Amino acid sequence: MSQSETLKIVIVGHVDHGKSTLIGRLFYDTGSIPEARRQEIAATCKAQGRPFEFAYLMDALEEERVQNITIDTASSFFSTSRRRYVIIDAPGHKQFLKNMITGAASADAAILLVDGTEGVREQTKRHAHVLSLLGIRQVVVAVNKLDMIDYDRQRFQEVENDIRAFLHSLHIVPAHVIPISAREGENMAGRQGHTPWYAGPTILEALDAFGDVRGDATLPLRLPVQDVYTWDGRRIYAGRVETGEIRQGDEVIFQPSGKVTRVKSVEKWREPGLERAGAGECVGITTEDELFVERGEIIARLQQAPIRTREFRASIFWLADTPFRAGATYTIKLATAEVQAVAVDIEERLDSSTLEVIGRHEPELQPTEVGTVLFSLKTPLAVDRYGENVRTGRFVIQDSLQIGGGGTIQTVEGDADRAVRRFSLDDFQVGADGARVVDLSLERNGVELDVTPGFLDHLSAGNRLIVRLRDPVQIEPVALLAYEHNLGFVFSRDRDRVNVVLYRERDGGAEARAAA
Repeated sequence: MSQSETLKIVIVGHVDHGKSTLIGRLFYDTGSIPEARRQEIAATCKAQGRPFEFAYLMDALEEERVQNITIDTASSFFSTSRRRYVIIDAPGHKQFLKNMITGAASADAAILLVDGTEGVREQTKRHAHVLSLLGIRQVVVAVNKLDMIDYDRQRFQEVENDIRAFLHSLHIVPAHVIPISAREGENMAGRQGHTPWYAGPTILEALDAFGDVRGDATLPLRLPVQDVYTWDGRRIYAGRVETGEIRQGDEVIFQPSGKVTRVKSVEKWREPGLERAGAGECVGITTEDELFVERGEIIARLQQAPIRTREFRASIFWLADTPFRAGATYTIKLATAEVQAVAVDIEERLDSSTLEVIGRHEPELQPTEVGTVLFSLKTPLAVDRYGENVRTGRFVIQDSLQIGGGGTIQTVEGDADRAVRRFSLDDFQVGADGARVVDLSLERNGVELDVTPGFLDHLSAGNRLIVRLRDPVQIEPVALLAYEHNLGFVFSRDRDRVNVVLYRERDGGAEARAAA
């Protein structure tokens, strides 16, 4: 097990679809529950005249045990041979959505739970929308309670088709849709033999296949300043590296102030002489120049800085009891920064269950509604579009002293030139087997592929080109290129990434097309 890698997983779904039971089963199957706790739960169930409830292994409040609901966002830990997990159980009741978004806002991945007997419900769709708004891309769907319908394959397929269609409309591609029985343990940590027709991973195997988004070294450096200390005559800027890495000697910029300097030292408590620090590590840095900056600044490399802006457009999910109003002022909390912002225009109002636009340029959003909102900030803020960097592209909205909602940044004033990047197909690497490889897996935005004579000649000579993609969303420009230039292509899945092989079809390919 990697001692340094921890993944935060949020469990979401309808209130009665079995989230706490699923979590309790995970704790039980991974040996993460002390025997004394198990005996306590067994005694509680016996006193209530119930069979043993795995849900009570997660539920920490006596009120939950009496009412048989989960009323707060709770988090706990379990481990596999791969890594340690922080797992968040988010409430499913409509009135507890505020707690759900608080938990999901810090998650790296999600399990979306669906009852196989009931199918996709309104609350399922609302929670899926929150995952989309918060930029959580690593999602596995668990279709639960199949033991109640004798593990009916046809019913599972119907639910799988429904949830995939809705998630695709949110631009979420689930890594897996898994048939389970949390109560019986089918396809949780192991296979009980009730679903011989299913060849995919168990829940634990699917979780272990997720990447560590905090440790993704391919993302640009983002180190929000938590605090500034003065010690031994030095100014130390402290915070957690959200993405990327920081090294001694790096030329960095503090945004939104725009101050530029070089990193003199990277330090931890009792470890003053570090060469580097990576995502997820809490560090302090000193700089060659003494800069007067405050909490809320983001440290980044000069050539890969976040955008300094006073205006952005965002998708938001509103959760407060009172409406979200155009023209009102709210507090935007992004990373360690807090700024006042005016909701200039509610450009679109959407039904969160159907995603249909039900109004444009509306005066307000009602609780649990979704909208596209243009914000004007009273002071500058450093941000990324959430498609570029989830950690600095999502935010929480505070109304007075209450968390009112959350959202993701879609467009930023002045960033239009960052939306699409062009790639020449002559810019390739050579793989271990000698094959040419174009790697797009590091790209967070749209791409355009430029065809060159050298590329076409390479394929015409009987060679192939491998295109590595971050996720299936990037297939479209590759498929369009193949169509426009009469190329064949095949693709394969490598965990959650995709490899596409392009080749020039010969006579056999022409005959196959003619036959089709």
